[in-house]
Amino acid sequence: MNTKSLIAALAVGAIGFAGAAMAHEMDTDEDGLYSLIEMRTEYADLTEVDYAALDTNQDEAVDAQELAAAIADGQLAPM
Repeated sequence: MNTKSLIAALAVGAIGFAGAAMAHEMDTDEDGLYSLIEMRTEYADLTEVDYAALDTNQDEAVDAQELAAAIADGQLAPM
């Protein structure tokens, strides 16, 4: 791995870590799930329809994997 690749990989990892930390802060009841109300603290314009689309397993809550997938897919802006 050359130096530029290593720096890029470290930057991506740092951004992911920062996003995970912010996601943890968004989970105010610390249940490991993100309700629509919790998500609106970071994504104020998130609608019920948008939220339902993020909930890919249809359990009426967004979990960490669904949140990460939504950010990776560009459905949500990185935190």
